Amino acid sequence: MNEEEFRSLVEEHYDRLFRSARFMCDDSQAAEDLVQETFVAAADARDRFEGRSSDYTWLYGIMLNKFRRWLRRKKRSFLSLQLLGGRGEDSRGTPPVETDSPGPVEQLLRQEQIEQVRRAMEELSADHRAVVTLRYVEGMSYEEIAEAVDCPLGTVKSRIHYALQHIGQYLQERREQ
Repeated sequence: MNEEEFRSLVEEHYDRLFRSARFMCDDSQAAEDLVQETFVAAADARDRFEGRSSDYTWLYGIMLNKFRRWLRRKKRSFLSLQLLGGRGEDSRGTPPVETDSPGPVEQLLRQEQIEQVRRAMEELSADHRAVVTLRYVEGMSYEEIAEAVDCPLGTVKSRIHYALQHIGQYLQERREQ
C-alpha cells in the first residue's frame, strides 16, 4: 500500500472507527490507540486483503481483534490497580449531553442513565459489545454486522438479543435498588 492509498483509507474511515472504539472501550485515549494500531496493521496486511468485504468491514474486524487484546490487558491491570487502592478507571469525562435546553437536573439524570448503560456494556463480552456497537452506534444491518465480525447471521441476532437482555436486566436491577 502506498502512502496515498493509506492516507485515503485513514481519511475515509478514521472517524467512524474512532466512534466505535470510543463507544466500546469508553476511553478516548484507548480508542485513539486502537484505531492507530488498526491502521498500522491494515497497512501491513493490505496485500492479503482479498476484497470480499468493504474496507470498513475489514478494518472493523482488525479493530475488533485489537479491542479484544486491549480488554484482556485491561482486566489484568485492573486487579493490580485495585490492590493499590485505586479504582482503575475514572478520570474520563462524560461527553456533554446534547438537548434543546436541559436544566441541571435533566442533565444529571441523563448522565446517570448514560453511565448506567456504559457499566452494563462493560459487563458484556467483547463479541456482544461489538455487535451492539455496530447495530446501535454505527446503524449497520444484521447482514453487515455478520460480515464485519465474520460469523453467521443467527449468531449476530442471538448476540444482540442476549446483550440487550443483559443491559435491560442490569438497568432494572439498578432501578430496584
